[in-house]
Parts: sequence; C-alpha cells; structure tokens
Amino acid sequence: MTAPGLSLNVSSLLPGFLLLLLTADWPVRAKKAEPEDNGSRLRGLWKLHMRDVMLKGKGSSHPIRDGVKQQLLYCRVSIGFHLQILPGGSVGGVHKPNENCWLKVFAMKHGVVGIRGVKSGLYLCMGGEGLAYGAEKFTDDCLFKENLEENHYTTYSSLSHPGLYLALSHKGELRRGNSVGRHQSCTHFLPRRTP
Repeated sequence: MTAPGLSLNVSSLLPGFLLLLLTADWPVRAKKAEPEDNGSRLRGLWKLHMRDVMLKGKGSSHPIRDGVKQQLLYCRVSIGFHLQILPGGSVGGVHKPNENCWLKVFAMKHGVVGIRGVKSGLYLCMGGEGLAYGAEKFTDDCLFKENLEENHYTTYSSLSHPGLYLALSHKGELRRGNSVGRHQSCTHFLPRRTP
C-alpha cells in the first residue's frame, strides 16, 4: 500500500540504484602482493616509531633511551658471564659486569627485540655466518627473536638468519650461532636489572 499520489515504479528507481553502486566506496580487492620479509617490515615500523617520537619533541637523538630500562644479560654457561658490546664493535662476555655490559633491550613487536649497548651506543647484530657484532646502524641483522625457555632463561635467535643463536663459550668468548642449539646452556640468558 502506498500513499496517495506516490506510485512506486521499480524502473524509475533503477538508475539511482546503479549510480549508488558505481559511486559507493566499496573495498577493492587488489592482486595479492608479494609478501614483504619481516625484517624490512619491522625496520619500517622502527623508522615510523622514531619519526613519531622525534615529531612529538620527546626524544633525543636516540629515541629508545626514553622508557626502556637498562639491564644486563647474564649467560649461565660455566661460571656465568654478562654479555657486553665493546665500542669497537666486538661482542663477548665478562664474569663481573662493567659499563659495557649495560644494554637496552627494546621490543619491535611481540617476541622480536633489538639490543643496544648503553656505553658503546652500538646495536647487537648477527651476520649470516653466525657471528654477533656491534653496529652503529640498525639493520635487519639487528632483529632477534626472544624466546622464554622452559627453565625461565631466554634465548635470542637471529630473525634474518633462522637457526642462529646468540651464545657465549665457557671462557666468555662469542660462539658461532650456527654451532649451538636453543637447549644448550651457552644460549641461555637471564635479564638482570642490578649487578
């Protein structure tokens, strides 16, 4: 039933309906793009984060300094060693913590972190050959998967080079990441806030 004087004619509504369909902002399915690797995507997120911090005026030249706590990474191998990043870029361990052992571990996303030496200002990275080193520039090699093991210790494996673990020898020297596994004590680290 229609009101007097109003006749409902479907053919008169059709042009308006088609115009609505053509001008509506419908989601368009694009061709599936090639998947971007995690390292590039995370580096892009890190750059956006740094830009946002700098634009807000809260940051210094290194935005991760704000809100990230300093800590030591204690490796339980042998007598126990603290990971250190020296100003020259070498990485190793010392039993008694010093100023080069203080690190800032910052999250890039859930389960993925970056590590930076407080004194040296260098990022911890791992190359394809499995050796860790300190670098001034943050790259894909500086991303680590952080995994809490059953024994409550943490392992750090390279995101860019799967299967390579951060590890120290029983003398506190750096071990190749491809010669160790996640269940070995040389790859087990415990974050500590005090020496």
